[in-house]
Amino acid sequence: MANNLAISEPISIRFAGEAGQGNILMGKVLSQSLVKEGYWVVHTEHYGAQVRGGLSFCDVLFDDDPIDFPKTATFDIVYLMHDLGITYINSLKRNGVLFYDNEFVKRIPPTANRVTKKILELNCSQLAYNELGNINVANMIGLGVLSKVTEIIKLETLIETMKENVKASFHEIDEKALRMGYEIIEKKYRLKLSPNLGKLGRGYE
Repeated sequence: MANNLAISEPISIRFAGEAGQGNILMGKVLSQSLVKEGYWVVHTEHYGAQVRGGLSFCDVLFDDDPIDFPKTATFDIVYLMHDLGITYINSLKRNGVLFYDNEFVKRIPPTANRVTKKILELNCSQLAYNELGNINVANMIGLGVLSKVTEIIKLETLIETMKENVKASFHEIDEKALRMGYEIIEKKYRLKLSPNLGKLGRGYE
């Protein structure tokens, strides 16, 4: 049972890339999947002025208990699909997990290694193009990787939710992409929800 006087400290994730790469869909599928698995979830989106070519990002926060505030300035996970989002590395929590797609993120600044050693260079876009013939499913490969590495969500839940969010004609290739991402990596950086900070002080009930 949730402690109504506790301060929540949700796990926070930012997906960032170029508008049109599908990072918003990644966040949407993950958020809905987390709800299915019983978490409290906040999902926010930001679109640039351009349909394609500008920066877009989405944030996912989730916790076992209700979330007190729907925004955060720092993240447990940052997933970069494009160099446009490179500055968000500065928002990564110490010992957080950084994922980046090496097709569009060519260089990670040395300062990242001062924050975390949990840095994963991914070739999702290359795999999507070379193995599945469609670079647009790189986002689903990346979501499969995230599922495997962090163990925050079950692969089958992601597959089920994906099918609720894309046209039926894309179900097969997106499922292949999710399973591919899950299978191509063995690294594990398990994330655990932090225990709440206990009851608030007198006068703040």
